[in-house]
Amino acid sequence: MHKILIAVNGNFECQIRRLKEAGFEVYQKSISSYKDEKVVAEEISSFNCIIVGGGPWNANVLKYAKEKGNLKMLVKFGVGVDNIDIDAATRLGIAVSNAPGSNARAVAEHALALILAITRKIVIFDRNIKSGSWSGGMSDTVIGKTIGLLGFGNIAAKLAEYLKSFPVSIIAYDIHRDEEKASSLGVRYVKLDELITNSDIISIHVPLNESTRGMVNKYFFEKMKPTAYIINTSRGAVINEKDLIEALKNKTIMGAALDTFEQEPLPENSELRKLDNVILTPHSASNTLEAFSSIMDCCVNNVIEFFIKGRLKNVLNPDYDKSASEM
Repeated sequence: MHKILIAVNGNFECQIRRLKEAGFEVYQKSISSYKDEKVVAEEISSFNCIIVGGGPWNANVLKYAKEKGNLKMLVKFGVGVDNIDIDAATRLGIAVSNAPGSNARAVAEHALALILAITRKIVIFDRNIKSGSWSGGMSDTVIGKTIGLLGFGNIAAKLAEYLKSFPVSIIAYDIHRDEEKASSLGVRYVKLDELITNSDIISIHVPLNESTRGMVNKYFFEKMKPTAYIINTSRGAVINEKDLIEALKNKTIMGAALDTFEQEPLPENSELRKLDNVILTPHSASNTLEAFSSIMDCCVNNVIEFFIKGRLKNVLNPDYDKSASEM
């Protein structure tokens, strides 16, 4: 009997029942907040598969888990796998999968909410009233604006679908182009420089990797319109926060709305907390009951396909078994 650890919080009664009915021994305990890799390694040492959220899933932890408990699979509860050393997992013969598209609606909805909140100054007006002021003033609008999607995967496509009800122009940049999908949503692909310089609002939807880390920096901001806003619901480290803070202070850009940060939780002394032209949310874009259920459904499907049916569903390193056999 394979032992499965669900290492994230949430009420997943239905999904746990499915796993048990399929013959798995299932446990649930969140370890995403653990910083000490030795503690993490001890917690996971007896499991064959782990459904993970956050946590230091580096080479040391994976090696220990493989040696002590014969870890065979990691399943990311979500899409981004930047906290998992996939190269190390591949060398150790550990399959890594994720749940693509399962949280797209929730994250796209959050991105749209941030776009409307930052342009219409919803948060500023709320703060004013609660502090005893009736100060209104003028806000911005998305009507007639150009929305730039930096990355055009499942979430960006869903955001484009939501934006179709607004009279806006939507452009996108991605190294992989799906012309048919873009055309069906009224999205036009452009080069990166054109997206940066022409967009009134830029919404970030790229994964975090070596080519995207810090790509939104002072040179990026200097090319943007001074009236433009930037929205980030992807990964915090895509933006150089020091450069963003300077751009917001100096009015190089109009504002920002952020759900993710270079360091999480956001440090108490972060200057982002003090700026009026930024909206902050605590990496909560996919935190809806519906999205969590959808993500876990996908994770459970991955596990059953892998262990029961011998299929690689959403596996990101299909050569994991070949690499391990060559060690």
